[in-house]
Parts: sequence; structure tokens; C-alpha cells
Amino acid sequence: MGRLRSLKPFVKAYVILIAVFFLSMALVYCIPVSWIQGNVEKSLEVMETEGERPMYAFYRHSAIVDNHTDMLMYESLIANRDYYNPIQASVSINQYPRYWHGYQVVLRPLTVVFQVQELRYLGMLLFYLLFFWSAWLMAKKTKPVCAVLYVLTIASSYPVAVTTCFQYLTTFYVLFGALIFLLSRDCADRPVNLLLYFFVVGMVENFFDFLTYPIITLGIPLALLLWRKTREEQTGFRENFLFMLQSSLSWGLGYALTWIAKWGITVVALGVRYFWRTMSVVQYRLQGSEEEPLDRIGTIQRNLKAWMNVQDAGVISWSKVVLVILAVTLLLIIWKKLKDWRTICAYLPILLVAAYPYIWYLVMSNHSQIHYWYTYRAQLVTLFGVLLFIQSILREGSDGETDTMED
Repeated sequence: MGRLRSLKPFVKAYVILIAVFFLSMALVYCIPVSWIQGNVEKSLEVMETEGERPMYAFYRHSAIVDNHTDMLMYESLIANRDYYNPIQASVSINQYPRYWHGYQVVLRPLTVVFQVQELRYLGMLLFYLLFFWSAWLMAKKTKPVCAVLYVLTIASSYPVAVTTCFQYLTTFYVLFGALIFLLSRDCADRPVNLLLYFFVVGMVENFFDFLTYPIITLGIPLALLLWRKTREEQTGFRENFLFMLQSSLSWGLGYALTWIAKWGITVVALGVRYFWRTMSVVQYRLQGSEEEPLDRIGTIQRNLKAWMNVQDAGVISWSKVVLVILAVTLLLIIWKKLKDWRTICAYLPILLVAAYPYIWYLVMSNHSQIHYWYTYRAQLVTLFGVLLFIQSILREGSDGETDTMED
């Protein structure tokens, strides 16, 4: 009975959020097409002039703007089946029903008033407001150095490209919102059920996600929580590893079950044929095809090259990379010295979280090898995790060794 009772908050959250997702999508499709037609057409003209994959300023794959998907998002604002009711239109999304397309809840009402140029500006403004807010809270509730590492991590994602692409923005909004909620609520007076927190974050991310780089909404908050648990609660490797597994499973269940709910709603609203279409796409994403066979190692290499700003013809010299990492690590050890090994082991799960993007690339290899020019941003988890781990295992001086576990 105790275990069943502990599942009650998860079931309650799941039912409520699925209902909110479904109803909000149906409601925004009650907006008459005539209210948005003009702004949709003018916005599409702007993006068609720019091209499907424009490069601004940097002219590298890592800075491509995905206008192709943004145009699909705008085209989906107007249902291509006149006989569909608002529920059917909100589920079909112009025969693209395998995703929730939660961006419609915001984009459709705003398009009544604004065109794409204006919405890009508002999107950029909101990005930086949420980014700075989350960084300020991190500096206030953890340590300033954690906020610095976080800012460096987000800055490496080419914000100039992120803030001009709606597809890129949504996952960052979920990440920033999740961090703001966690850092502003997680205190002695208002404790957060962390497993439920990750479950809800996974659900919300799936509502907005296009498989862009969803793992950042798990990895960055999880790495930060592991740091806090080790430092503030003196937890060891075993406790942290178990918490890492439980949190990851909770996020994964929230993400997967939200997807499954969408497929179930699609069957009810549109018929079972759409379910089999979705399953064929799922099979293609997991197994590839004759035209696009899976190359899991190649997928990791492509994403690494995009992250390191290496052109397609360029070669990553692993020996040079390893030598640089070893040299930097050696200098840090000489400069500050390592903490005791028990403390270092306690922080090791942060490094395991840092490896999550590469697990994602191996599982979702088809999507990640085709769209490597934006899926590379999943490696923000790697950068934040590695930087946080290095900072954590080095001594901080006589006033900063409160997290040592030496007896």
C-alpha cells in the first residue's frame, strides 16, 4: 500500500497535465483562421526569402537556423482539412500527429497580433530574461562559480542562432523554467518532491519537443542537484548514483508516457491508421533505413564536430584533445590539489550524467545523425557536468572545504 500511495502524486500530475495539454491545444484551434491568415502568409514569405537553413554571422553548421521546421510550425497554424473540428485539427497538426506541437498554445494566439519578425524579438527577449533570472538564482542559492559555469555552458550554444529559431527556443524555455522553479522553491520551508519534479519536467518537455535536444532539461538540473546533495547533505557515491537513476527514470517515464498519451488521443480522434503511421516513423528513427542506415559512431562524431565548430572535411585529432585535457587537469591539480578520494567518488555521478548526450545519440541515432547541426546542443549537459565536476573535486582553500568527507 505504501508504494501505491507514493505513486498517487505521479498519477495525479499525469492526468492533470495530459488534460491541460489536450484542452489547451483544442482551445487555441478555436481561433478563426481569418484572424491569423494574413500574419501567417507574411511570416512565411520572410522565412522563404531567408532560406530553409540560413547561417548568420558564424557560417558554421553549429550556427544554422532551422527555418525549415519554423516554416512547418507556421504552416501548421492553419489546418489543411476544412472538415476537421478544432479537436481533430489540434491532434492532426496537418498530418504530423506524432508530436504534441505544444508551441501552438503560444504561437497561434500571438500570431493574431504579431508576425515572425516581432515574435523573434519577443522570443529573444524572453530567452535572456529567463536565462539571467535562472543564473542569478543559481548564484544566490548555490555558489557564484556554479552560475559562471552555467552561463559559459549556455553561451556555448550559439544564442544568436537559438534566439532566432522557435524550434530551438522551446527546450531552453523548459530548461530555464525548470531551474527557476527548482532554485526558488527547493528550501527547508517548501521542499520539492524531486522525483515528481523530474517526471513533470519530462512531460512538459515532450509537450513542446521536436526531439531537438530534450536531454538538457534532465541533465543540467540533475548535475546541479547532485552537486548540492553531495555538498550540503554529505551524500556518498551510492546515494548519489541511486538518486541519479531514479531521477533519470522519472524524467524518462514522464517524457515517454506523454508521447504515448498523444498517440492514444490520435487513435481516438483520427483513427487507428495514424497510429500505425506513427509506429513506422518510430521504427525508422530507431533502426534507420536502406537510404539512411544507422551509423552510431558516426553520429557521435558529427555532433562532436558541430559542437567543436569543425567543418565537415575537418578531422578531430583525439590525441590532441586528450593531451590538452590532461595538461589542463594537471595544471589544476598542481594549482589547488584534489580533495580526498571519498569526496571525489561522491561527485562521480555528475560525470555519468555528463555522458547522457552520447547515450541519447546512440539510442536516437537516426534523428541525431541527420540533424546533428542542432542536436549537438545536447552536449551542453556534458560541458556543464564536466566543469561542475572539476570545480567540485578541487580544494577551495581553508574557507571552502565544507563538503569534504574525510573523517
